[in-house]
Amino acid sequence: MNKIVNRFTDKIICKGKESVKELAEKFRANLSVADLSRANLSGVNLSWAGLYGANLSGANLEFSRFPSIGLLSSIYLGTISDNLALELMRRDADGHPYPERFDEWAKGGDCPYQNEERFWLFNEKKIVWKPGKPQMSDKDLIIAICRETGWKIRNYKI
Repeated sequence: MNKIVNRFTDKIICKGKESVKELAEKFRANLSVADLSRANLSGVNLSWAGLYGANLSGANLEFSRFPSIGLLSSIYLGTISDNLALELMRRDADGHPYPERFDEWAKGGDCPYQNEERFWLFNEKKIVWKPGKPQMSDKDLIIAICRETGWKIRNYKI
């Protein structure tokens, strides 16, 4: 019996004899905060799925279409490389109403997110923070995230 559970509450989102991939497609479950780590989601169409905060680390994932920045930013990426963490933190700061809070936070101050939502979900790294503008185009960032996580995009070489 397979099941998809909420990664914070352990509440079952859906369960059945099907694979996790088939359960996700069959129930069209709201997969926000679901723990899908190490699941085989190759070829599944997740465009309908609410993935906000879902843990897909280690999942065998192949996007059926080139994913959007919006889709990728809603997925919990976990621990990522220093270069990718810096890029995403700079993107967070670039869209934050008080970007100077990132400098204060890196020096031991409070979290920059006090009354704002985070755009990117990953384990941030204070130690690599350097102020500056994001360096990657959206397309290059999508490819970098997929390359680093091992996720595939149908009909694209990563």
